[in-house]
Amino acid sequence: MVLSPPRIAAALAVVASLTLSGCTTGETGRAETRAASDPYVAAKTPFTPYWDAMYGVHDDPHQIAKREKVEKLTAECMADEGFEYIPVDQHRPKAVTPYMDAYGTEDWAAQHGYGAFPTDEETRQMDAQIASEDPNLAYVQSLSDSDQGAYYDALQSPGPSGDELDAIKDGEAPAYDWEEAGCQGRAEHEVNGDDPTQTTRFEPLVAAMNALGQDQMTDPAMAPIDAEWADCMADAGYPDLPTKQSAPDAVFGQSSEYWDSGATDEPSTKLTASWRAFEIEVAVADFRCGEKVGYDAKALDVQIARENQFIADNRPELDDLMAELAQGE
Repeated sequence: MVLSPPRIAAALAVVASLTLSGCTTGETGRAETRAASDPYVAAKTPFTPYWDAMYGVHDDPHQIAKREKVEKLTAECMADEGFEYIPVDQHRPKAVTPYMDAYGTEDWAAQHGYGAFPTDEETRQMDAQIASEDPNLAYVQSLSDSDQGAYYDALQSPGPSGDELDAIKDGEAPAYDWEEAGCQGRAEHEVNGDDPTQTTRFEPLVAAMNALGQDQMTDPAMAPIDAEWADCMADAGYPDLPTKQSAPDAVFGQSSEYWDSGATDEPSTKLTASWRAFEIEVAVADFRCGEKVGYDAKALDVQIARENQFIADNRPELDDLMAELAQGE
């Protein structure tokens, strides 16, 4: 599926929101793993043991062995569908490209902003990382456009519809059905069995856990932290940004406004350069104000308090979920 420009902007805005909120949310599917070296992974919090049990730990030998089996079964399934698939090496550590080096620092913000409008060179670096991590990319690129679509449909199922993308933007993860998730979904189910987090019994609990992170920015405890940050941003020349999330929203919103205006042509180089200049200015001010007011540490305190309260309120059900997950190991 090819995303239209407005859909791309919406999807990128979701990524920015999750990245900058400091909250780690689980995704659908037991095969998701999170590497400690990944620059996007948040600090450990009271939810961490639950996320690890639900979605795996990247460098755990047992999890690696299971992922290897999933890759082997996926290759067999894809062959039955008429496609080649090379199992991805699960032992190789995830690479960090020069583009991602120093992510989360003022220097990175000064060079890349939020990563909303990458240069051609940055795009090449990201493409190179994808190519280095995916042994199937060259084969896929050798296929026609229609065959590439059929390949990914067979591998992972069709991509999200427009309505589903809108729901994702609103923080509503689509229901996961392994039978509709292509060869990877079938392979994961064969190796991992039924996912307790997707059952009628536990799905509401997991949804509430995800919502806790997604809703943190509207927690009253965040208001004084955002107000302190907003005062600093006003002094830096940005008086119309009331919350920390409003900074990347304003940056990503530039392209959204362009496409929403009815534009059909790709934005000019001059226009994207102006977007990027604004992006970097805002991102640097955002970083400096965040550092000045200790935003991340204060937001993490709020997150920890919210998670501890959730655990206290839902301990029996969480214990039951962990017991179910342990049975599947």
